Amino acid sequence: MDEFIQRLKQIEEKLNHVSDQMQELREAVGESSNEDSELPVRELYEHPWYTYKREELISGGNYTESKKKRNAAA
Repeated sequence: MDEFIQRLKQIEEKLNHVSDQMQELREAVGESSNEDSELPVRELYEHPWYTYKREELISGGNYTESKKKRNAAA
């Protein structure tokens, strides 16, 4: 029985800790929403192979043609 009560106290402590963290997060979000600063936008990942192929098409002048073909097929 003592072990059960001990486990319950540990769970209660963890819940209180999470509750405190959530409150801190709410306060931080509330403070930042009053500012007029822009949030950073995460750049999309492009595999190096596709970057290479795109640059190859652009340098060869075929990039616009491949776009037209894709648009025509759609």
